[in-house]
Amino acid sequence: MPPAIDKRALLAALRDQLARELERSTERARDAASAATHEENRAEGDKDMRATEASYVARGHSERVLQLEQALARLGALTVRDFGPGAGIESSALVELESGKRRALYFLLPAAGGERIQFQGVELQTLATTSPLGQSLLGLSEGDEAEVATPQGTRTHLIASVR
Repeated sequence: MPPAIDKRALLAALRDQLARELERSTERARDAASAATHEENRAEGDKDMRATEASYVARGHSERVLQLEQALARLGALTVRDFGPGAGIESSALVELESGKRRALYFLLPAAGGERIQFQGVELQTLATTSPLGQSLLGLSEGDEAEVATPQGTRTHLIASVR
């Protein structure tokens, strides 16, 4: 079992990480939008796709900015709970999973799944409650097994701890 982690401080560190990514993504979106409308990207013929490709890139960056803004808003409204023995897993749970010989620590959140973070000497990953694994964990408790269908078949994860 990993050492005790201050989940409120962890959430603050994650929000800081996302805010920095939002700044970088906003700059990339601005640059991509500028490139999409730049005269060098104007079509010189009906088969010239430079402007179209540049607009796809700009749209992708803009969507990432929106995702980050929404994630920060949802995480800002999150109430962090502590989970005692036998408590069912909900959002804000810190869950240690064991799958075969592999152990991983996840911070279950309503948004920003898939982010890796180093905190207090521990590496963990955020897991969205809407992801297949996140959904399968909801309501379970320490000692239970979560099953998740994957393209490679069903994977079983033992819930080693919940905090």
